[in-house]
Amino acid sequence: MLGIFLISASFKSYCDSTFCYKKYDQEFDSGSIKSISFEENELTKESREKVKREYFDESYIRSILKGYPSYYLNFVIIDGNRAIDFKNVIFDGVEAEKSVFVLFEPSAQLVDIKDFQMGPFGGLPKLLKFVFPAPVTNTFTISLRRGLINKLKQKDRLKITLVSYDDRKFVLEMDNFIKEYDF
Repeated sequence: MLGIFLISASFKSYCDSTFCYKKYDQEFDSGSIKSISFEENELTKESREKVKREYFDESYIRSILKGYPSYYLNFVIIDGNRAIDFKNVIFDGVEAEKSVFVLFEPSAQLVDIKDFQMGPFGGLPKLLKFVFPAPVTNTFTISLRRGLINKLKQKDRLKITLVSYDDRKFVLEMDNFIKEYDF
């Protein structure tokens, strides 16, 4: 594991008419993981009431309301001139079960996530073997559930390992911003 040095970090919190957001961004100047961003989206009280008024199917209402708050962890990875696809994420010291599916309607699908969700890997095998003429900026996003967030909050430091389709490991170890900013 290479040492990772922090370039910058920021935290912001704000609301609009539908959601209240908390967002943390962090950039690094070494290693393949160049930055992360973590976002919490919570329905406002008015939005929750609107969902209850506008939808009639109780199970659909429950799935929307139980899906929030939602959490997204985004990674930006540059590791040479190839695209990277990931098949697993390991949260050191925390048991976490993944759900693998395409998240196309978050408001209804978030409730189906076990601990975290990632899209299927290996979808573009030819692209993964291609060597590009310049470094490739890869982005990778996972959705997390409240239960996993609560487990991660108990840690003093976070260690997250991304496992690529070809079994390479990209390790990120940092202070626990989830705990520090009370996500």
